[in-house]
Amino acid sequence: MKKIRAIKYLMVLILFSFSINSISCIVYNHLDNLKPIESDNRIIKINLSHQSINISGNSEFNPSNGVTSGDGTYANPYIIEDYIIDVDGPINCIFINNTNAYFKIQNCTLINTRTTPEHTAIKLNNVTNGLIFDNDIRLATIHLSYSYNITISDNQILDCKEIYFWYSDNNELRNNYIQNSTYGIRFINSNNNTIIANEIYDCGDYGIKVYSASNNTRIIENYIYNNGGYTGIDQIDIHGDCYGTVVEGNFFRYREISLPDFPWLYIILAVLIGAVIIISVVLYRRHRRTKEHKHPEPPEFPEPDEPVAKTEQVDLPEPPELDED
Repeated sequence: MKKIRAIKYLMVLILFSFSINSISCIVYNHLDNLKPIESDNRIIKINLSHQSINISGNSEFNPSNGVTSGDGTYANPYIIEDYIIDVDGPINCIFINNTNAYFKIQNCTLINTRTTPEHTAIKLNNVTNGLIFDNDIRLATIHLSYSYNITISDNQILDCKEIYFWYSDNNELRNNYIQNSTYGIRFINSNNNTIIANEIYDCGDYGIKVYSASNNTRIIENYIYNNGGYTGIDQIDIHGDCYGTVVEGNFFRYREISLPDFPWLYIILAVLIGAVIIISVVLYRRHRRTKEHKHPEPPEFPEPDEPVAKTEQVDLPEPPELDED
């Protein structure tokens, strides 16, 4: 009986150890995902209203023109962020002219409600080394002229006139959402530009237009749909005087929202852990029940002591008779 009881305890211990080990493996595999979240201690900021920003020359990247940090180097660019700039007129929300310092415009809401030209959200003239990232831009134009090494990435651009490149080379538009623009994206005399992974919908004209000797344009893996009444690749207009244009991997439909891969491995592990826990509990309860209700073994009585040896009876002599005298 003691041997059977020891085997049961050992089984419960093994199952419990297996469940703990499985949980530990899952937690360990998620540490890499948890660390970036734990180390991201940025404070959520509330966007503040700001007047239009006009910068002419590197020296005007300063706090009075909305610069919050940075020194203009590649490793530490000037930062303009967390503003709401809403204007109504021929002025621009942000205008930068004649600079080559590194800068970033991010997390801003830029609106120009003027209904007649020219109304612009961001205008860059003779500018290099800029990043326009994660902004909400409405009712206005992004206009680059004689500007180079500008990246426009992860912005939401709605109800605008166009994104316009004029004599501007080596720029990139990546992962922007562009909807209901008048002319979509246009290049004039602009070379070596890349349009990649953008969503371009519901524009009045072509989604993308490349003309006037704009060479070596790369149009790759964009979602382009319902632009100018055209279908398929006809939504991209490339003039005959433009050479070296690459058009590949584009989708002429709405982006399909795909669910993440089903975590079969984690589900299987969870089922196994649950089964282990249930089996452990059942075995433990069965052991307790058996222990409580089994018939007790008869008690072991001690062996009786050896009988005491009988002593021989000694006959005592009769008392002497006394004389009557």
